[in-house]
Amino acid sequence: MMLWIVVFWLLLASATSQARAEVYRHTDARGNVVWSDRPGGTRAEIRAPRVLSPSRASDKSMATPVASTRFTPYQRVFFKPRSAPVTLEQARRGIPLRLETVPRLRSGDQVQLIIDGKRHQSALFSHVLMAMGLAAGRHELVAEILDSTGTVRQQSRVMTLEVLPTSEAGALTP
Repeated sequence: MMLWIVVFWLLLASATSQARAEVYRHTDARGNVVWSDRPGGTRAEIRAPRVLSPSRASDKSMATPVASTRFTPYQRVFFKPRSAPVTLEQARRGIPLRLETVPRLRSGDQVQLIIDGKRHQSALFSHVLMAMGLAAGRHELVAEILDSTGTVRQQSRVMTLEVLPTSEAGALTP
């Protein structure tokens, strides 16, 4: 029995020393931050993450869902027309697209860009969206307006954007 107690205390001491292992931070020749358990940099203290106990997680303030406000549709949602054709090189770098909403985009609402039926850009609070990396050809663009819960509530009309191949675009430039 005494042997088991000694083994238990040795295992406990080993686990405790590993939990408090020293961590070092240094910057390599390329400027990358490197974390290691071997000395060679500045000793860093790593704090244990804060974990909520089940009793705190069941607190009413944390368990109550946020009440969603009623969404009021916008009177108009549309892309501002582009005045010049888009070249393949411009499409690779990125095409800024101006979205107009009437009234202006409200706090809590976000817009995401859909190109050819696929989400192209994450939702954000902005009137300027960026189409990047498009191939030559016609593309259908739609802006979706999301409410504060992330639910799509409204869409713009489809805007067709044509990206000209490099050879055709060269003929258009003066």
